[in-house]
Amino acid sequence: MKIDEAAGALSHGGVLLLSTDTLPGIHCRADDQDAVMRVACIKGRDSKKPLLVLAGSLEQALMVCGPLNAHQLEYCRGCWPGPFSLILPAGERLAERVSCGLGTVAIRVPSEENLRLLISTVGLPLVSTSANLQNEEPMRDLNEAWESFKSKVDGIWSGNPDLPPDPIASALVDLCIEPPKIL
Repeated sequence: MKIDEAAGALSHGGVLLLSTDTLPGIHCRADDQDAVMRVACIKGRDSKKPLLVLAGSLEQALMVCGPLNAHQLEYCRGCWPGPFSLILPAGERLAERVSCGLGTVAIRVPSEENLRLLISTVGLPLVSTSANLQNEEPMRDLNEAWESFKSKVDGIWSGNPDLPPDPIASALVDLCIEPPKIL
């Protein structure tokens, strides 16, 4: 699937398997209630566990955050793009299921340029959850994930065929508490 096809599918409520700069994942627009519920169901995600969001830029992340203080904004600028998922105040544009009523959202701006371009082309951040069923090990290979999930998703996009041979999940830092805490 080409980038414009993937962006079109996501823009119209689709759920796709995507390569990222960490682990392959299941993705949809973060503001689409139905698509977000579908992602949670595909994964078998506990209804009390929030979902991660990927943004194409800091500016796009701010579209789905609540107001940030100067300290939080400084962390965002210093950590993104990169492998850091930051817990920030949730904004009103997110589908309700993303934050599970906690008032916070974990957001990351990925290092991988093609993925940032895809997200920017969609126009809004994406929900991103590792390609695995809840309580199982995340799949590290996009093709393996496709074999497991192809009947449940609308397609696959590999924007970076040169992913690291042993990808790892991003670090999670809570910026809604003082001092910030690595989880």
